[in-house]
Amino acid sequence: MSIVQMTLLPNPPKEKTDWPWMALPPLPSEPLLNGKPWPRISVVTPSFNQGEFLEQTIRSVLLQGYPNLEYIIIDGGSSDDSVGIIEKYAEYLAYWVSEPDRGQSHAINKGFERSTGQIMCWLNSDDYYLPNTLMTVAENLAEDTGHSAVVGHCVQVFADGRTSKHKGKYENLQRLLEFWKGYQMHQPAIFWRREVFDKIGFLDEKQHYIMDFDYWVRMARHFEFKNIDRELACFNYHDGAKTGDGFVKYSRELRRQSTTFWPSPFKLAYWQLKLSMINHLYCLPLVQRLSASLSYRTRRVLRSVSGRVR
Repeated sequence: MSIVQMTLLPNPPKEKTDWPWMALPPLPSEPLLNGKPWPRISVVTPSFNQGEFLEQTIRSVLLQGYPNLEYIIIDGGSSDDSVGIIEKYAEYLAYWVSEPDRGQSHAINKGFERSTGQIMCWLNSDDYYLPNTLMTVAENLAEDTGHSAVVGHCVQVFADGRTSKHKGKYENLQRLLEFWKGYQMHQPAIFWRREVFDKIGFLDEKQHYIMDFDYWVRMARHFEFKNIDRELACFNYHDGAKTGDGFVKYSRELRRQSTTFWPSPFKLAYWQLKLSMINHLYCLPLVQRLSASLSYRTRRVLRSVSGRVR
């Protein structure tokens, strides 16, 4: 796909004046990356009844100014205005379809199956990239870099306009499995090379909430992630999102399936993880609650004694 100019895209709503509605990132100064063609990046967007956010997602991809983009949208048969939005941008897409599927993981897999890029990722239909994200990714995942996957920072965007930065960082497989110490692998800001996909295959379609965590673990067993100290993507936080409940269901599913990702119970590492999880999820919160209760009761006693002295 050739570089998409903002002047060629459908006009955004009049009230939209910021990225990715009006702002245009700078185009690459060179047609080649270190003397070689820019690697093709395949972006897959699974879509289902999120027309409120979908156009923002699409524009954030097309207006990257990236010279070798393959953008694929797999819609699950939306009944809102999603299909109309996709059709507005259809000429700039490598492929799109709207038909019933078996869920988000299946939709993403359908896109992966059609993709041809050397670099791969998926971007949900309520997320969006920040300017120059794909350029940055290509510079860090080009063939001669020796890197297999990258992870960057993410920005959480609330309905009232507030934002919260979520730092992305990979340390090692052990730390990834210790999600209770803080989760740092944010899906919209993670990209990988095709040889990673060739090794580990498709998403597990049985997973409804933690298909991304499952995928990162499978990756980490064979490949390293390079950390990029930069905000690459944003995710809209809203009631209709899977994580719109404050990540409660996501966290619950992580805890429920945690041992399926661990080593064998016959290995010491299994029990180290078990003890660490019990300590962080159950013992420490209990100690904190007891400490807070004791502190509260102590303050009440002191105030009572102080009042009697007077």
